Amino acid sequence: REHGVICLSKFCLLSEEDKIMDEFKPLLMQIAGSVEERVEVRAQAMLALCDLTLLHKDMLQLSDEGGNNESTTFKELLLEMLGHPKQGIAVIAAEVAAKLLLAGCLHDPTIIAWLLVIYFDASLTEVDDDDDVDGSEVKKVGSPVRLQQLLSIFFPTYSMSSLDANDAIMAAVGPLLTIVNGKLEGKKQAKALNQWPIAKMVEYICYNVDLADKKKKEESADETDQAEVDDVSQVKEEGEGDNQAEATAEDDDTVVEASSTLLASIDIAEFLSEEGASAPTYYNRALAKMLGSASIDVDAEDTALLSRLKSQVAEAEYSTDDGPTVNQVKKLLTLLADVADFEEDERSYSSEDTSGEPEEEEQEEELDAKSVATDKEDLSGDESFTTATFEENIEKENARLSMGSMKSARLSMGSMKSAIEHESEVEETPSKRVSLGAVN
Repeated sequence: REHGVICLSKFCLLSEEDKIMDEFKPLLMQIAGSVEERVEVRAQAMLALCDLTLLHKDMLQLSDEGGNNESTTFKELLLEMLGHPKQGIAVIAAEVAAKLLLAGCLHDPTIIAWLLVIYFDASLTEVDDDDDVDGSEVKKVGSPVRLQQLLSIFFPTYSMSSLDANDAIMAAVGPLLTIVNGKLEGKKQAKALNQWPIAKMVEYICYNVDLADKKKKEESADETDQAEVDDVSQVKEEGEGDNQAEATAEDDDTVVEASSTLLASIDIAEFLSEEGASAPTYYNRALAKMLGSASIDVDAEDTALLSRLKSQVAEAEYSTDDGPTVNQVKKLLTLLADVADFEEDERSYSSEDTSGEPEEEEQEEELDAKSVATDKEDLSGDESFTTATFEENIEKENARLSMGSMKSARLSMGSMKSAIEHESEVEETPSKRVSLGAVN
């Protein structure tokens, strides 16, 4: 049966896509997902599905044509096999997932998290003293030794392949914490973390992300230098065009990119606040220790992300009663003491957005004009009021009165009748009562 599946996979490579989707894909999916089938046969079916997916992107979708009515996609089957208790199936699924990710067919953080769990799983790398590992073991498909070598090259290569790939690796921190928590279920001793060292896993993610960011910055710096050289040569020939290059360079400098440490800390704090109650105490302590030792530059990071981190850390503190966990969390809270809360940031942001709107300025000018009319009616109704009373009424009528209007009002107090007779002249110069919002 194993050789039969191999022959079928070769024949599929020469067949048309419609025939593959209608006839061969359902058969291969059935073989790969059958619990009664031998591991070797299921492995060959998975490898065949991987090769066909590299050629036909529709292999990742459900195919209901021809009465097949598939209920599981190839991606869902892959996730199921990555967590399979049998080592051979998990190793084959991991190799298939690495191929699809590197080819750009998938960008799934959960699949990446499973690859990290398998890569750091100490039980897969243990070799008995009686077992001799030779060159043939490395070349054998499904070998843990072969997989370790593949994944050691895969992670740095994949993170540098594209921006989406780098973001997918960074987003794998959250699913990774949940997967390891499931692995630790029922294990009460902290020695279980030796098999899945969560601190090393998160640190390895940050290392690969930072490495890819460093390479991207070097490439962008080289492109900027080359663009400046081209602009200088163009200026010498045409005599213009340098200002645009300088403006572009300034815009690039203003972009604030979040560090991997900050993003990982947000995911850890979110896990502690939401799922910390169901996790073992030693696992929560290990995660809290990572938060307490996190090196975050508060002045250089994005304020919105810092506010989000502060909110999640505060919730994590109140969600646990374990003393060592709370002490580590408080270390990070002390570092974030000067960071504004998320609600305060939103209020300040909304006030900044509405401070200079034209519609609000027009409304303020209309209110000022009504205030002028009210002041004139008071003057015409009673000419025997004192100077102090006049100023007090003016300030009560319009609290946003400009300094120029106050000065003109004081000058008119000596001759009230002339001010009333020349109402038209006052109306012709409304610019003297400009609101503070309009001046700004």
